[in-house]
Amino acid sequence: MKDINEYIKRPYAERTAHLDLNSECREIGGNSTSFKGLLSHILGVTIPRGSRILLCHKCHNKNCSNPNHLYYGTPKENIIDQKENGTFKTAWERMVEKYGYEDACRINARGNKAAGGRANKGKPKSVEHRKKISESLKNKRNAPVGE
Repeated sequence: MKDINEYIKRPYAERTAHLDLNSECREIGGNSTSFKGLLSHILGVTIPRGSRILLCHKCHNKNCSNPNHLYYGTPKENIIDQKENGTFKTAWERMVEKYGYEDACRINARGNKAAGGRANKGKPKSVEHRKKISESLKNKRNAPVGE
């Protein structure tokens, strides 16, 4: 068996070569930990405890357990994928979703006082601004080497 830390150093194209999105998603229940084990068994890799390797769903269905839709990625690749897919949420958006706007403002204000009034002075980014960021990331990713 190969160590996942060596496997993850391979190029993205090589790590995703086994993907086949023509097959349907399979939702058998479970969570990403069990899907991680399933994929490691199929790819023949071992995952040490505490590794920062993420299980990514190319089909963008977090409940999918089809190994042909799953691949191992880094946290950076996962964020890029979320931005391209339109599912990325800022910390502020996740906080509002979890606690509601008023409580999130209260929590944020407490954090600002604890940090001497310096933390998060700006407002959350607008949807248009996030789309522009996502578009620029796509352009950089698709740009020819050397630009």
